[in-house]
Amino acid sequence: MDNRKLAEDIIKYVGGKENIDHLEHCVTRLRFMLKDNATAQTDKIKNLDGVMTAIISGGQYQVVIGNKVKDVYSEVMNQLGAHFTTEESNTAGSDKKKNAFNRLIDVIVGIISPIIGVMASAGIIKGFLALFTALHWLAQTDGTYILLNALGDSLFYFLPVLIGFSAGKKFGANPFITAVLGAALVYPNIVTAYNAGSSLSFVGIPVVLANYTSSLFPIIFAAWMAAKIEKWFERKLPASLKMIFVPLFTILITGILAFLIVGPVLSAFSDGLAKVTMAIYNLSPVVAGIILGGFWQIIVIFGLHYAFIPVLINNITTLHYDPVNAILNVTVLAQVGAALGVFLKAKSKKVRSIAGPAALSAAMGVTEPAIYGISLPMKKPFVMAGIAGAMGGGITAAMGARMYGFGGSGMFAAPLFINPKGIDVSFYAFLTSSATALVVATILTYLFGYKNQPEPAADKVAEPVEESSGTSDLHINDTKTVYNPVQGMLIPLSEVKDEAFSSGAMGKGFAIIPRDNKVYAPFDGTIVTVANSKHALALLSTDGVELLIHIGINTVKLKGAPFDIKVKENDRVKKGLLLAEVDFAMIVESNYDVTIPIIVTNSFDHQLIELQAAENQEVQTGDPVLSIR
Repeated sequence: MDNRKLAEDIIKYVGGKENIDHLEHCVTRLRFMLKDNATAQTDKIKNLDGVMTAIISGGQYQVVIGNKVKDVYSEVMNQLGAHFTTEESNTAGSDKKKNAFNRLIDVIVGIISPIIGVMASAGIIKGFLALFTALHWLAQTDGTYILLNALGDSLFYFLPVLIGFSAGKKFGANPFITAVLGAALVYPNIVTAYNAGSSLSFVGIPVVLANYTSSLFPIIFAAWMAAKIEKWFERKLPASLKMIFVPLFTILITGILAFLIVGPVLSAFSDGLAKVTMAIYNLSPVVAGIILGGFWQIIVIFGLHYAFIPVLINNITTLHYDPVNAILNVTVLAQVGAALGVFLKAKSKKVRSIAGPAALSAAMGVTEPAIYGISLPMKKPFVMAGIAGAMGGGITAAMGARMYGFGGSGMFAAPLFINPKGIDVSFYAFLTSSATALVVATILTYLFGYKNQPEPAADKVAEPVEESSGTSDLHINDTKTVYNPVQGMLIPLSEVKDEAFSSGAMGKGFAIIPRDNKVYAPFDGTIVTVANSKHALALLSTDGVELLIHIGINTVKLKGAPFDIKVKENDRVKKGLLLAEVDFAMIVESNYDVTIPIIVTNSFDHQLIELQAAENQEVQTGDPVLSIR
């Protein structure tokens, strides 16, 4: 690999020097802050020799290199020039250069993202309850129904409380203050007064009541306002008074303004946004279905789908249904079909070993392995999935399907298509359009989307190809073992919320949700790299296994604060040696994911990599987890 040429091409395809605001690197990735992410030619970057994949995550344009990232970074910096020579420059300015709309979307998505999984679970519970009542298995007066409905509906009813807490963390306020403000908006006496049509006044000022249950935007704006007010009082009050009077004044001032001004205005905005969305959709539902169904996964790949999330959730909370997200679900089934078509057609065991699990994962709603491991690198399956998605989307819209909850996708979306009043056309549309997208994508991919010949693009992305690490003289049948470095729950890589890991582009492995703050050596070997931000370690075993331990997701942004690394580069280590202690509480408080991906970065050098421990179960440090030949 020619690092000089690779660096030159990367700079060219990210849009040139003039499109780069900032560059830093972690243990595997070049992390660019670009003026315009859309300018980057991602497909060309992914096809470069020495690049595993490229993704947009956490506001950064990330080019995944692997263990050679330091060398490539140095060459890129040499070519960029002196004004790019520091990794410690403040990237906040780059955020300020984003337009107001992008900043707004970034904020809203950052607030909503932590509860999307819980929201999906709650929606599924409500969907199943609708099914059970439609089949007369349960009545709404049954105790079972009442308890399950409380579990499913509580998130939506008390959404302002949860969003208030999340928004407080996002805006740098005391999240308990902003949660209290959310709770005030849905306080029983307030809800009762609204439902009864009562008139209220505050010191003689009329209060325009609104129904804030399930609302989104009023509490977000109130939390932003509370953060400003809280910080002002923090600066002005003496230390002896801050503990009580800062929250007191913040709650009083923000709460009163929320009921008098913010709440009514933002409630009207929410209603207006829902009406505008529906007006655009109603111009031609079938055309909207075909376009969204055909091109949605392209929108996802470029990260533009985040702009839709607040709108889709607002439709659910305001209208109690959403026809747009109903269309988008079929694109997931189309990706299942594309991966399944490759699996059925391929003769290569390697391709089938990727396509089969990718199809199953996509059916469960996790499409990254199918997109980044199969359809996108092979290109034609992606086109076939787009055609199938367009057909499914058109059928969904033509039948007038609606989703009554937000969250689950793939087959897990089925309960969300059940009308709380009983099964109607929406559920039948889900079955029809999903089957169409799945079958059409499978057939088209089988017939036209895949040929049983060497396909470099597919092999290159699905299995990382790196320079020889000096292991070529090893006997490939020699068995090596990787032992678990962190106590916690073992999960498959496909569940990691980072495409570079979940897609398998960086290599095979597993991930740990930690239960302990200590990280130990997983084998005898050498420390190859310690990231400058201390969030990742690269090791080389004595028998040739290159391993990455990446502590948390996007924790490079914490600049090393939670990490106490006990080793340095080139240190020899023995299995079980303490490598690091981590303040996971700080990572959680900073709103980052603590999941630890553990990757065999030279997977291509090995004939077989097998998981020896059960997924979604607790594993202890020192337990054997990977067997490698």
